[in-house]
Amino acid sequence: GLMMAVEEVEYVKVFGRLGEKLLFGDSSAGACCHSGCDNCEWRYSFDILQSARPKWIPTYREMKFEDGREHITKWSGIFGEEGEAITKEDFAEKLSELKFDMPLGPSGFMTAKQAELSQEAVEAVFNKLSRGKDSVTDRQFGMRLKKMVPPGMDNTGLMWTDFVCAMQEEGDEAEEEEEEELEQIVV
Repeated sequence: GLMMAVEEVEYVKVFGRLGEKLLFGDSSAGACCHSGCDNCEWRYSFDILQSARPKWIPTYREMKFEDGREHITKWSGIFGEEGEAITKEDFAEKLSELKFDMPLGPSGFMTAKQAELSQEAVEAVFNKLSRGKDSVTDRQFGMRLKKMVPPGMDNTGLMWTDFVCAMQEEGDEAEEEEEEELEQIVV
């Protein structure tokens, strides 16, 4: 069917609800002393990234480091039990309950009052992450967010520009679900 193009500003309202100011990256980066020493393999990897405004949608539901620090993402609240699928209606309802915070990336500024979700944007995001199906599980949600991150980038978090580009590009809904198989082989 013909989809009306969703205005970029509508995606800001979604990103500002799913986005986080905190991202857990590579836990091995705890070995970094953050002095930018030459030739250090940990030099550019940070175990925890922080931003003044929401900058990433984490592609993990939750992350635990061995030292006990953990991050449970805002979007984990959209889902129930692990592995349980949610429908578009569940998604719309839970997403609207998440607090909006103007994210880093988009131009302009919006308050939570102005950030009322549009049905079109919510449906577009849901269809993208459910691959056009009636429901999506937390694992699929995270896996597909990961696929929106450009190759070679740290795929623990999806930034605004990559999110909006992925939302505006046509046609990966038909992409075959090979990912399920691949995922099991990787150890």
